[in-house]
Amino acid sequence: MIQIRTQKVIQAPRWKVLRLITSVKDFPRYMPNVKQCTVLEKKSRSALTSWEVEVDKMVFKWKQHDELDIPNFTVRFELVSGDLEHFKGQWVLREHDGGTEVTVEAAVKMGIPMLEEVIGKVISEKLRKNFDLMLDALGDRLTLMRYKNIRNRNLSRIKGFAVIGHPYNLQHLIRYFKYFKPDFELPSQEFLMKVFELAPAYRAQTLEHFKSITGREVHGYFIMCPIIPVALILSPDRVIEKVIQACKVAEQLGAGIATLGGFTSIAGEQFGRMLTTQVHVPITTGNTFTVAMVIEGIEKAARLMELDLAKAHVTVIGGTGDIGSACARILAERVEEITITSRSEKNLSEAERVLSYYGKAQIRTSRDNNEAVKNADVVIAAASSTSSIVDIQCIKPGAIVCDVGYPKNISYTTCDRNDILIFSGGTCALPSEFDTGFDIGLPSSRVLYGCFAEAILLELEERYENFSWGKGNITPDRVTLIRDIGKKHGFTVAPFFWGGRMVPDAEIESTLKAKDRMLKQGKGASS
Repeated sequence: MIQIRTQKVIQAPRWKVLRLITSVKDFPRYMPNVKQCTVLEKKSRSALTSWEVEVDKMVFKWKQHDELDIPNFTVRFELVSGDLEHFKGQWVLREHDGGTEVTVEAAVKMGIPMLEEVIGKVISEKLRKNFDLMLDALGDRLTLMRYKNIRNRNLSRIKGFAVIGHPYNLQHLIRYFKYFKPDFELPSQEFLMKVFELAPAYRAQTLEHFKSITGREVHGYFIMCPIIPVALILSPDRVIEKVIQACKVAEQLGAGIATLGGFTSIAGEQFGRMLTTQVHVPITTGNTFTVAMVIEGIEKAARLMELDLAKAHVTVIGGTGDIGSACARILAERVEEITITSRSEKNLSEAERVLSYYGKAQIRTSRDNNEAVKNADVVIAAASSTSSIVDIQCIKPGAIVCDVGYPKNISYTTCDRNDILIFSGGTCALPSEFDTGFDIGLPSSRVLYGCFAEAILLELEERYENFSWGKGNITPDRVTLIRDIGKKHGFTVAPFFWGGRMVPDAEIESTLKAKDRMLKQGKGASS
């Protein structure tokens, strides 16, 4: 006799799980491995059921007697006839941290002479996998039912925001490990990355008591998605699998909104349909609030650097991406000229066509980042790249450089230019501490990425919706809306910082003076 045992914690009360388990006739609707399940006879506490289940292209058929033990939240089953000689077990439901721990136990015997010893374990493994698939489907079904209630404003089991993030490079990953173990001795880089890749997404931190200036208080979770940006290029399928895992963690925690930070949002853009069909929690990329903070940051920088935006030439590196194109559309109404760059001529042509309908700005395109920035008064670096995207020496004196890509490509490089203002853009100052428990590449726990902040704002407003979702859907009206929500709760554009340090006002004044000196001396960016 072969023994099978598997279990799963499902975030739902026992009575809901029991009701779903006993509705076996509905199993084929949402369990892909259950091809047929029919109730042949039914009494008050028992039933005779017929099953046809396919696992790894192997089909099992049988009839079984089911017995319901309501006081003990247990369903027992025993084979009546079918492909196996013996099949008997039970489903047991136990309370577990606000949810239900479902355990399935079964004893199996094939009854086929000689083959029992040869492939008996293979058959048992397929049956165990069958129960695993059924438990996953049950959990997913209950999650779907829970999130459907959002439409009816039934939010009793939906609360909190989930921020999904990841290290921005290998060095950041190492710092992450050393935060928890300062004397951590590094294995080889290849081994470290492989172990990290094997890890599932997990809750890294619970973020409690985040308070708005309105007095409203919310909580959330930081969920680690174990990828580093180069992985998106190397294995996009594996990355989207990790992103889905992270969203499932958010669902298990009952979060009302989840935001995809960093490269996970790029994965969401590339595999959006796959993500939305497998995930039930509302998802946002946070790009709309990021754009709002980019625009406010540029406006602030222009005032400090005495630049008239109405006469400015702006270059958007990565101008065909979601954030870059949205910035270009908004600024097209307010500046003299915009140059957008991309590696794809086709994407540039389409973006130029769309931008021609916005505002008064003259639109130019380029595939050469260095050439595109030479005459730019404002440079928005919105290309998420793991390698250098522009030679900083090509930027002209007095230029404003807003680095909004992730990982930060320009503002974390070594630079001896004191005649340009570079800052990490798309970030905001917070009314309350946001402490993930480790370094996430920001100078203060009162400063946060716009994509993360958008999830907090949506939670504060109980707007459980895909607010920023789908490339090209960021409109000026939506940017104004989320900006005003931010102001309502005390979220403002972050102080300028470059790398891991703040940029004081005195340094900006020095940059302005250096710009004036170089312009008087007639020196260009290439000198």
